[in-house]
Amino acid sequence: MNEKAGAVVLRPRDVRFDFSESPLHWIPGEPVASHAISGLNLILPLGERGFVEMFRRALPYVTDAELREQMIGFMGQEAIHAESHNQATWEFLQRHGIDPEPIMTEAEYLFDRAVQRLDTLPERLRHRVVVQMLAAIAGVEHFTALGGDWILNQDFEALRADPALTDLFRWHGAEEVEHRSVAWDVARYFAVGRPRLVTFYLGTSVGLPLGLIAVAWWLVHQDPTMRNMNPLRVFLAINRAMRRGVLPRWRLIGRGFASFVRPAYDPADTGDTAQAVAYLAKSPAAKIAHAS
Repeated sequence: MNEKAGAVVLRPRDVRFDFSESPLHWIPGEPVASHAISGLNLILPLGERGFVEMFRRALPYVTDAELREQMIGFMGQEAIHAESHNQATWEFLQRHGIDPEPIMTEAEYLFDRAVQRLDTLPERLRHRVVVQMLAAIAGVEHFTALGGDWILNQDFEALRADPALTDLFRWHGAEEVEHRSVAWDVARYFAVGRPRLVTFYLGTSVGLPLGLIAVAWWLVHQDPTMRNMNPLRVFLAINRAMRRGVLPRWRLIGRGFASFVRPAYDPADTGDTAQAVAYLAKSPAAKIAHAS
């Protein structure tokens, strides 16, 4: 039986990853699938910084002690996620001749401008924007919990995938499953209605896959062994990898949407807390950090 996220105390975990031996095509024989998952290293850090920023702004309005504790744990985990994926972005990609600086610098500039713009708004309007963002985060967190559960149960060993990158994504996926209820509970605490939550999740279900496909194409285009692949060929290659089970299938996204719109939706129904915590206890990166 799945445990609710509230059954565990959320805490950030120190981790140490070593990507010095990780090949660019870290799933052997699956270059496009490798880039599709590696694209998370470009997308996630900025998004998670945004989650932390919105939760930081929402925290003073929360008087429920248990929810505050969960929020603080969530923020700590998301901050370390962003740092770890940033490490992978810069160390891993640059070592293989892919320079992420132009795209990352522009994205960070836009993020900082958005935060500055938010600070110029009147307090009541600023609060409304934060609540809207909390609704969006609740949808994204359901999506990432689906992905986290898939990654935890994906047999990367059978694919002979690189251990360090496998551990990075499994560790992250496990914490996404572990804290899957927090953003939903926060949105509901701020009285966000289900129609608004469903509307935001619909945008997430469309926008995130398209964004990941676009980033996968960008990585393919930077890859000196694959530069002749146009976006359509990349999309078709991703579909083939899905059919082979190397990437999550489209039906997983459909099931995720169907579960989210159910009146009885409960985030704890996605994934298994015990499985997630068990992996976090044996993650090689966590063991290395603990020993150092």
